[in-house]
Amino acid sequence: MPKSSQSVADRSLLSLTWPIFIDLFFIFMINVTDAWFLSRISDSAAASIGAVMPILGIAFALYSTMHQGGSSIASQRIGAGDHNKLAATYGVLFAILLFIGILLSIVMMAFAPLFAQWMGLTDDMAGMASIYLSTIGMGTAILAVRFAAAAVLTSQGKTHWNMWSTFVMTIVNILFNYLLIDGKHGFPDLGVQGVAYASVIAWVVSLCFTLVIIIKHLHIKITLPKRWLLFKTDSAPILKIALPSVLEPMSWHLTQILMTVMIVTMGELALATRIYSFNLLFTAILYGFAISSGVQIKVAHYIGAKRFEEADKQLMLGLKLGIAGAMFFVFTLLAFSDQLFAIFTSNIEIWALGKLILIIAIIGEFGRSFNLIVGASLRASGDARYVSMVGFIIMWFMALPLAWLLGLHYGYGLVGIWLATSLDECIRGIIALKRWNTGIWRSKGIYVAEIPAPLSINKRTDDPEVINQEITQQHNVQAAKT
Repeated sequence: MPKSSQSVADRSLLSLTWPIFIDLFFIFMINVTDAWFLSRISDSAAASIGAVMPILGIAFALYSTMHQGGSSIASQRIGAGDHNKLAATYGVLFAILLFIGILLSIVMMAFAPLFAQWMGLTDDMAGMASIYLSTIGMGTAILAVRFAAAAVLTSQGKTHWNMWSTFVMTIVNILFNYLLIDGKHGFPDLGVQGVAYASVIAWVVSLCFTLVIIIKHLHIKITLPKRWLLFKTDSAPILKIALPSVLEPMSWHLTQILMTVMIVTMGELALATRIYSFNLLFTAILYGFAISSGVQIKVAHYIGAKRFEEADKQLMLGLKLGIAGAMFFVFTLLAFSDQLFAIFTSNIEIWALGKLILIIAIIGEFGRSFNLIVGASLRASGDARYVSMVGFIIMWFMALPLAWLLGLHYGYGLVGIWLATSLDECIRGIIALKRWNTGIWRSKGIYVAEIPAPLSINKRTDDPEVINQEITQQHNVQAAKT
């Protein structure tokens, strides 16, 4: 086994996960500080920007799935010792994400007022949302390329550099929020637009930092595709994972948009509570993402090396850690809910409603642990289509109708909608775990597709002798047929 594979696949889950957790914590701090700066303007400002965040979330979903697809394929190549195709895999990932980023930048800048109207916002709230969305749309292409650069480091197991990149991004974001929101030290007073500019500037600085690490420090080679045929060939494995995978997060964000429209009809208090509650719960969510990302990296390397039993054990360990951590964070948030909501607002009605949301979140974050960790591992194996189809069906045909039924029809408001999304997470998580336990994922890896899968895949064996004998046997059968 190549040394690079051993250095990643055989590292502890903690060594991969803690930098990802810190990385995501800095992203969380960006969300919290943005919400805090917006709340200094008014609760209306925080609510209006929060209402259009699912629009930006669609861009994040596209970038994230391409990031996961690219890093999974690259990890499998490293695990299999196929370093010849690695640089090309990185290159096409950069090309794909740059194209998507430019396209979304154009859409967001051109249709920002229309998006604000679609979310049910009017007057000043619609104006603030439109300004924010059109401004931040200018920089979303930069964010797309940063996702590509982060995928390079993730596949190499250099997750600590992504952590430092996000740390730099967080500091720059806070600094420019401070300078631009009400015009400090001679900078212009831009209000809501200043919050958007702060994010764009932070993305640019973070991307530059990451590229310097990749090219100058780690000397990782990235080969951009020079011909269409090469791009088509090298991008196919990434798109095989990413295109089906994008269906689930896109469905999540689209259903969240529709649920947000429902919440807008409930008034500013419900909308502001949703934003503040989600910002607090992001601590539990980011922990789940960190564990799922660490497990995904190791599982992809194991699958590339055909170490299937170790991949299975790694997932189960990650699942236990994910559930324990998520519950710890949710119960801690619940214990200090009044003090935490007080960071954003002095409205005690929001505090009371927010506490109810955190109680329901116990169910939701338990299910999300299954959904994130098992789903990420299935996608890493190449079994993305099943996960996405199940997610699409459950979200559109169960979660969304249930949210309307509980939230609007029976009048439970934000509590009813949150309960619907929590049940959605639980059901999808259980289905994903059942899929993993079938063992079908063992036949989905990129190198399994290139070499006929051993019959022993269904027997759950990792004995190299048995696998090699069966591969030889299958090759002989194919040769006899020809």
